[in-house]
Amino acid sequence: MKTGQAVLLSMAIVAAAAAALGGVGYLAYRQLDDNVAQPSRAGLEDAAGEARSAAGPSAGDSGKGGGCAIQDPDASARAVLAPVAAAVQASQRPVARIELSELKTDAPRSSKVGGRAYWAAGRDYPRDPQGRPLFLLAQIDFAELPAMPGYPRQGLLQFFVAADDYYGAGLDRAHGEDRMQALTEPRGFRVVYWPRIDAAAVAPPAEALKGEGLPFDPARPRRIRFVADHETIGGNDAGFERVLGREVDGLIADYRKLHPDADAEELGDDVAAYLERAGHKLGGYPDFTQSDPRAAGDRRVLLLQLDSDEALMWGDSGIANFFIDPDDLARADFSRVAYHWDCY
Repeated sequence: MKTGQAVLLSMAIVAAAAAALGGVGYLAYRQLDDNVAQPSRAGLEDAAGEARSAAGPSAGDSGKGGGCAIQDPDASARAVLAPVAAAVQASQRPVARIELSELKTDAPRSSKVGGRAYWAAGRDYPRDPQGRPLFLLAQIDFAELPAMPGYPRQGLLQFFVAADDYYGAGLDRAHGEDRMQALTEPRGFRVVYWPRIDAAAVAPPAEALKGEGLPFDPARPRRIRFVADHETIGGNDAGFERVLGREVDGLIADYRKLHPDADAEELGDDVAAYLERAGHKLGGYPDFTQSDPRAAGDRRVLLLQLDSDEALMWGDSGIANFFIDPDDLARADFSRVAYHWDCY
């Protein structure tokens, strides 16, 4: 795992190399505002023709347009996925996208990343197995959340992590069929729910604001604001192929039967980019730099996702996810949340 400085340096080098090549760089934190694939009008041939029209006169040439035509970067991906567009659209879920901004005055009850946690007397502050206080990763005031089916309408939800090698996640124990159980054991992390936050707040331990070796600086909180949206299942989700009923490689092969000049690798890259589900959010579908720890039939859904950005860095530009059973969420029972993160 790289240190924070080494990670930032490597990111700068990659960005400089992309600029020097004059190509279109990889957008690390892409916000997908329109993730719903449109249904096929009359099968793959019509969808491919529509994609060519959207992308310009030369779009059929390996997905590349000619002249000065404005190209739709997702056209080729939609054409490949046209036979399963209805299945993709049916997977749509609500999502509250998270926008982060500077929080000049730390308010104990606000929705935020980092900072001082709201805490009331009479309840033990969360600590790691060595007795050290955990650090507030995120705090969600449900009263600020847009209407989200199945979510509480009030109360405060908190996510605490440890400053150890795995940021409190049980990654060293998450192997084989029992890996999700290891990710659920709250040894180095805790998820705390306050149904009411009208009790007077007490000061958390002073050490809870002085952490080192964390993905974020707990002493520099950032305000969370929510934007209501929706999204369909992503390509890295464990249930993706079950939803589609097909493998993406097979869809690409079928497309290339009609367009033999199209490059399979380029099509694969286009589809992968189209199906990314990165970013900070509550609900929706998760994304990963490696792979989904859940099995294809796992009921757990995404509760919270925090991506890497300029002030939040999961190892080498990684991404963190918290998962919950929908029935637990409906009961506002956050005692069995699973916590996972991975990086490049």
